[in-house]
Amino acid sequence: MSHHRILNSLLPQPHRAWFVGTLGAIVLAVGLGNTIAASGQPLAIEAVSNRADLVSGGDVLVRVTLPAGVNANQAVLALNGQALANALHSAPDGRGFLALVTGLSLGHNTLTLAGGGNSVQLDVTNYPIGGPVFSGPHLQPWTCTTQNAGLGAPLDADCNAAPQFAFFYKNATTNAFTAYDPANPPPAAQIAMTTTDKGITVPYIVRVQTGALNRSIYKITVLFDPTQPWLPWAPQPQWNGKVLHMFGAGAGTMYTQGTLNNAFDDNSLSRGFATTAATLTNHGTIANTKLNAETLMMVKERLAEAYGPIRYTIGQGCSGGAIQQHSIADQYPGLLDGLLPQCTYPDTWSLYINSHDCQLFTRYFTQISPAIWTNLADRLAVIGLNSEQECPGQDGPPAFGTRFFVVTNTSCALPAGSQYDPVTNPHGVRCSMKDYHVNELGVRPQDGFTYQIADNVGLQYGLTALNAGSITPEQFVDLNEKIGGLDIDGNYQSQRTVADLVGVQRMYQSGLITYGAELGKWPIIDARQDDNFEMHNNSEWMFTRFRLLRTNGNAANQIHWWENVPVAVARPTAVVNLKVFNMMDRWLTAIEADQSDIAHEVKVTRNKPFVLFDACINNGLMYEWRAGSVCEMLFFYTGLSRMVAGGPNTDDVLKCQLKPLNRADYNVTFTDAQWARIQQTFPSGVCDFSKPGVGQQPPTAPWLTFSSGPGGTPLGPPPTSH
Repeated sequence: MSHHRILNSLLPQPHRAWFVGTLGAIVLAVGLGNTIAASGQPLAIEAVSNRADLVSGGDVLVRVTLPAGVNANQAVLALNGQALANALHSAPDGRGFLALVTGLSLGHNTLTLAGGGNSVQLDVTNYPIGGPVFSGPHLQPWTCTTQNAGLGAPLDADCNAAPQFAFFYKNATTNAFTAYDPANPPPAAQIAMTTTDKGITVPYIVRVQTGALNRSIYKITVLFDPTQPWLPWAPQPQWNGKVLHMFGAGAGTMYTQGTLNNAFDDNSLSRGFATTAATLTNHGTIANTKLNAETLMMVKERLAEAYGPIRYTIGQGCSGGAIQQHSIADQYPGLLDGLLPQCTYPDTWSLYINSHDCQLFTRYFTQISPAIWTNLADRLAVIGLNSEQECPGQDGPPAFGTRFFVVTNTSCALPAGSQYDPVTNPHGVRCSMKDYHVNELGVRPQDGFTYQIADNVGLQYGLTALNAGSITPEQFVDLNEKIGGLDIDGNYQSQRTVADLVGVQRMYQSGLITYGAELGKWPIIDARQDDNFEMHNNSEWMFTRFRLLRTNGNAANQIHWWENVPVAVARPTAVVNLKVFNMMDRWLTAIEADQSDIAHEVKVTRNKPFVLFDACINNGLMYEWRAGSVCEMLFFYTGLSRMVAGGPNTDDVLKCQLKPLNRADYNVTFTDAQWARIQQTFPSGVCDFSKPGVGQQPPTAPWLTFSSGPGGTPLGPPPTSH
């Protein structure tokens, strides 16, 4: 098996400036909540709880700036021509005034501000609290779970419900979070105290807001004094204005609102952060980036409108939680200001590709040609792993492979009688990963099924293992001759899997494949322990790095910390986890303080703390990761099946371009009979990985909306007052 080691290219390279364009405007609206209008526009209205064209639920928090000499009593803020009484309140950060505008009509609204003899207008578009906003038509049917969440029966078909509030305190003796009754509080000595990063010491009491939006259950948790008021322009001082969003792991395709337990993250809450979570950012329930991003956006909007402008938001999560961070930062930049991915994948589709191959390997090794693959090392050389724990253990049947591909599997939690059956219900809901992305991909005209996006035409499984002498020519020929593929329903077929070109193109155009152009503009600290044994392996960790290098020429925004301790799942240790959280907070604070007009990604690299660099931890000691270091000598990754087949280290080619067979391309000698079988196996040629994949291209743009159909339409820069 080929063990790939770190090269000089992994080290951060000198920064290369990039034109921000649309992104810069997006950052103003969605990134740092306390940004203000440019100095050339003294009279201005700015939406700070969300982009002005994507607000939901009938309200929006705005910031107003007035010309010198004009006070709040001399300015008039109006909604759709109606003046709002006593709307303006001094912002606690001293930057103008805040106003919570309620009563927005569905669709287009106009906010006007008059003062000092001038007026400006901000166009605001309001969507239903139940969504959708930009993700496209709701997936149907959908099961509401508001009663399970303590919200009572749903108010409508979109699973809306009035929010509920509950209090908890941290027990000073047990350190457990316990229900707190403001009318009958426990003895003061029983309540732990905490000191925030602002130096404010308060009783460790939190308020948990549970509600419904976008057909999701959400929770907002923040340090709270139940005896004191809280307004967006007069927040309680223990909140530091920062948010940690906790993304859930897994990779599910469920048609349900899901369930969400209370999650108290002591690292962040004790320091004054607000924490947020939602069932539609729990990847084990909802593995759809557009829905994940849309839900995160709406939860942040609810928080800002209740608690005040957000300074910055950190994402944190393992596995599917890492997928969401990478995907959201690349597709909807600015929703997350800093990323703390763990147990990393670049996106769902890296796992999807490997799961596809694992489905086929499992059948081939166990049912088709077991006699010539009795040696475990031979199988591993083809699979591209150090063990079979991932394949067939986790990616093959009946785990992710079946759930991702076979449309009749029952993991979607669909109501009885609604699921597709080729005989009894041919128009039912098809349960698979690609079908869960029908809004992005669209359907084939010939049968109405979501486009096929998996493909292995021309793929030479085990190619590098063959050329390295790890498997025999006969094993290579037999494997590729008999491996087969999957049909549109995800069932095994003797022919190779053939992707639909339209579907493949839309995968790239819509940004579902993480490309890295936008991801390269945000701080990332990705810490892990050693793992070459199961699905969260070192290879998946490296794919994101290689995509950043390929796309941007550097990965200066991404920090890798690797602990040389083999574990079952590659989470960092608790000590390292706390350290990277604090380092990200420090990094973002420095970026926030940089008020220059340079591009955001330049601020990211020049404000990176000096002590942050790629590193490994071996025997308790930290070493800088550079060429020839102990880190490079100890670390390796295997590459997985597509790299063993000759694919790129970015692992993002869905369908390869082909080249003619050439006997001279191999380091081994085939018999004439074997070569004839290879020619029959690859009548159109074999993969040419010196070229981009078929349809492979950068995404159309960040911030796409799918309300007008598959492929997506760029939203463009957010509205500004004019």
